[in-house]
Amino acid sequence: MTAADCLARCLTDGRTSGSWLRCSAGAMRSGLPARRSSGIALIVLALSPVAGQVFAAVTISSAATQNMSCANGVCVPTANNAVLNVADLETLLASGNATVTTTGSGGIQADDIDVKAGISWTSTGVLSFNAWRSVAVSQPIAVNGASGLSVLTNGGGAGGMLSFSSGANVSFLDLASSLSVNGAAYTLENSIAALATAIAANPGGNYALANNYDASHDGTYSNSPIPTEFSGNFEGLGNTISNLSITAPANTNTYVGLFAEIGSGNESGGTLADIALRKLRINGQGIFVGGLVGRNDGAISGASVEGSIQSDNTNGSAIGCLAYTNVGSITLSSAGCSVTSVGLASNGGLVSGNDGVITQSYATGAVKSGASGGAGGVVDYNQGSITESYATGAVTAGKDSAIGTFIGHNRAASTSQTYGTGYLKATNKNPDKGGYVGDDTSPPGSIASAYWDTTTSGFAKLGRGAGNIKNDPGITGLTTTQLQAGLPAGFDPTIWAETPSINNGLPYLIANPPEKK
Repeated sequence: MTAADCLARCLTDGRTSGSWLRCSAGAMRSGLPARRSSGIALIVLALSPVAGQVFAAVTISSAATQNMSCANGVCVPTANNAVLNVADLETLLASGNATVTTTGSGGIQADDIDVKAGISWTSTGVLSFNAWRSVAVSQPIAVNGASGLSVLTNGGGAGGMLSFSSGANVSFLDLASSLSVNGAAYTLENSIAALATAIAANPGGNYALANNYDASHDGTYSNSPIPTEFSGNFEGLGNTISNLSITAPANTNTYVGLFAEIGSGNESGGTLADIALRKLRINGQGIFVGGLVGRNDGAISGASVEGSIQSDNTNGSAIGCLAYTNVGSITLSSAGCSVTSVGLASNGGLVSGNDGVITQSYATGAVKSGASGGAGGVVDYNQGSITESYATGAVTAGKDSAIGTFIGHNRAASTSQTYGTGYLKATNKNPDKGGYVGDDTSPPGSIASAYWDTTTSGFAKLGRGAGNIKNDPGITGLTTTQLQAGLPAGFDPTIWAETPSINNGLPYLIANPPEKK
């Protein structure tokens, strides 16, 4: 086992029993810790649309009401596509309850509810959104009274979800308001401290962030702000936590992140959805560090993290911008951190190690690891599945490290419809440096429709997608111009799109487009 393998395995694949594994000069010298609402209610019945497909919808906007019939506070479509004027909706709310549904009489059935205009009200009327498929929120919803929100997805279909565009959210003025999601009552919290206290008392509860929150008033946390292992459900409602600062201690048994751990190998995992971290700062001697969560055994969706994470621990560290390690699932998420370690490290732009499933996600931050480790634009050590994802950040690693624009080490793992474009900085003493993956030991056929940018990576002369295998099947090097000229072979046009004004003309995810800066 090489030093890079040893470090990656002990830092990202934590097997139980014993003490911390120190990896040095290719040898494992000891053992790693095992871990292996009163008033208004808004009801949303939704099913998420399939990317790239067009479905009939009830659209709430500033346009005139069209193909909608409202009587006794209930608005139903009279055609499969309909518009409800937001002022008309707010007028209904001012005088009582209002229900918006996608199901009309005589077989009329819209699929989705699209909120394309801001909604606000102060009354105690009940607002219900009943959708057959998805509810997509593109503008803020402000619940300004002693009110509430109830969300119920998949009213007649399957696979639906509530989603938020960048800048869209649901905010509550009164924490006594009610929130229900799929029949489960949620507790509203408006600070990290209050959320941590609530989770400590009931780790399996349902919680939601009531507003955007500026954590600069909290000072610098000396460890994870929410240290209790969480097995419940957290809904961010599209809100943002900004300026979170953590000093990560040199504690080998501690996972560091906003949440230390979501679920565990012995418990049902929790969920984190629709939350953004901005201007995150994590520094110190931390070993297992992620921005949103240390270890994820649950399900993360619609999450986004930006900021910087650095470990000064020269004995070894493993960092991911979104999570240190993923054993559960990550979907429709993104990461844009500067990830840096001064010593041995296993670092990834999204996660350090993946034993679970990652799909329709991307990473844009620069990743830097020291010698004898590994670094990848999305993940360093992959033992799971990664599909429909990409990385654009620069990747740097010291000598004797595995390095790739997308993956550092790929082990018994699969990837499909993925690409990396970041600049690679590696010395001639990096035996495993590849345009896409540094060191690939997965079975033949595990990698499909994988690409790396020969122009931006600086590895045009290298000519290898995998550092340890010449002509590794499934991996293709393309120039920037070629990647911009149309979707690469094998990329599903219902999942991916290209346009010059988005993502520098490179392929982007229709359901998870990059934010406009």
